[in-house]
Amino acid sequence: MENSKRILIVGGVAGGASCAARARRFSEAAEIIIFERGPYVSFANCGLPYYVGNVILKEESLFVATAELFRDRFNIDVRTEQEVTAIDRDRQEFEVKPGNGETYRERYDALVLSPGAAPIRPPLPGIDLPGVFTVRTVPDSRNIREWISECKAKSAVVVGAGFIGLEMAENLAARGLAVTVVEMMNQVLPPLDPEMAEPLHKRLLEKEVTVRLSDAVSAFEQAVGGGLVVSTQSGARLRADIVILSIGVRPEAALARAAGLNLGSKGGIRVDDAMRTSDPHIWAVGDACSPSA
Repeated sequence: MENSKRILIVGGVAGGASCAARARRFSEAAEIIIFERGPYVSFANCGLPYYVGNVILKEESLFVATAELFRDRFNIDVRTEQEVTAIDRDRQEFEVKPGNGETYRERYDALVLSPGAAPIRPPLPGIDLPGVFTVRTVPDSRNIREWISECKAKSAVVVGAGFIGLEMAENLAARGLAVTVVEMMNQVLPPLDPEMAEPLHKRLLEKEVTVRLSDAVSAFEQAVGGGLVVSTQSGARLRADIVILSIGVRPEAALARAAGLNLGSKGGIRVDDAMRTSDPHIWAVGDACSPSA
């Protein structure tokens, strides 16, 4: 990249924000702009469950850096609530749709894609009912907190016993909710060896968290008198005031796919060891990526 280059970055948070700061260290002259479709450019994803659990008391404590900080310290332009909707690789331009306003186009010399990954929401009956949440953004955690308070929630079902699922179970239990974790595999934290996961399972039981292994959720429905009923493949029907879906993520690669960039076998944007995509002017970082080998 030459000093006069125009570097545009799609997506903030960990990948995009870090890339922007690093690019500024390489060049004081480059024009750097981050386009973030959400309201916050950089926040602590790992803190979201602990904000729900009141371990982190103030929402602003989640924010790693603001648009103002990027502008004042790094001379980086941050445009929040502006979604990049299409890439014209031939012209090295893309379209931007602001939250309010008319679509416009921006030209780039180097483009970095950092769209992240989206929580998986399988097409199960009732999955879009009120009270069924995923945890990915600050507004997600805010909505969960508000639901717990407004509904005076006393019980929760967490679907999935991965890292986020167990962190949510921990924090919901700490808030006094009766928590049931449903995991389709035969252990919590499936990526771990069984002997490593066993102490975690034991700890959950000590904290009075119910764990249902080798079972999968099949449907959600409104309960008579309020709340939800979660049905599982084993035939169980679990009452809950709130449901947290934590069954994995998939790369947000729709923009790259529409632009004709090469994708990996699992749907991520294929990159080489320098994070370059199949287009020599476009790089990609973060959860949206898939290695070339």
